[in-house]
Amino acid sequence: MKIFKALCAMRVIKQSCRVLVTLLVSLATAHGQKYEITPLFGGMFGGTWELEQQGVPNFDAHKADSFSFGVAGGFRFDDSLDDCKACNLIEFRWLRQSTHLELRQNPLLPTPLTFPAFHPDVTLNYFLSDFTHEWAVEEAKMTKFFLTASLGATLASTPASSATRFVFGIGTGVKIFPKRHWGIRLQVEYLPIVMHAELQRVVCTVGCVVVLNGGIMNQFQLSAGPAFRF
Repeated sequence: MKIFKALCAMRVIKQSCRVLVTLLVSLATAHGQKYEITPLFGGMFGGTWELEQQGVPNFDAHKADSFSFGVAGGFRFDDSLDDCKACNLIEFRWLRQSTHLELRQNPLLPTPLTFPAFHPDVTLNYFLSDFTHEWAVEEAKMTKFFLTASLGATLASTPASSATRFVFGIGTGVKIFPKRHWGIRLQVEYLPIVMHAELQRVVCTVGCVVVLNGGIMNQFQLSAGPAFRF
C-alpha cells in the first residue's frame, strides 16, 4: 500500500511539472520576448569620502577602484507592435562592490599623521530601479542602443557600522543580439551617491573615524554581461 501511494504521488508530481512547463511555454509564446535578465560584471571607479577624526583636521579618503558584479532583470514593453523596434524596459538591478578606503593616516596608532596609510574595507550593495529606452539600428537589426535612468539606495558597510544612502544614475550602452533569445549587454553609467544619511563610523579605537554627511560622491560604473530574453 505504501509503495502504491508513493507511485501515485510521483505520478502527480510528474503531471504537475508537465502542466507547469506547458503553462510557462504558453505564456512565453503569448507574450513574446517580454522578460530580460542579465548577469553583470565590471568595475566601479571614483569616489571620495570626507572623514572626521577627533584631534586631527578633517581629511578625504579615496574609495579604491575595484571589481563589481550583480544581476539585472525586468519587463520589456513596446512602443510599436513590431518586435520591439523601439522598446522600454523596467528593471530591478543589484550590484555589489568590495573595496577599501585609502586613508592617509592610521587611526589605530597614537600619532596617526606620522604613520603609513590605512585601508579599511568597505562593501557597497546597490539596489536600483532602472528605466530604459532602446533604439533599433536599421542597418544592424541585431544591435540596439539604450539610455537608462536609475533610482535606488546603497548599503555601505565598514568595519564599524553600516548606513543606507540614496543613489541615482544615468547611463548608456549597447545590446547586441545575434540570436533571438540571447546576446550581450555593454553599459557605462554615472552613479553618484548622495551622502546625506545617518552618522556612519568607519573604524573605532579610543575615538572613531566618521563619515561627514553632505554633498555627492561621484563615481562611474562599467559593466558587461550575457543577456537573455524569454
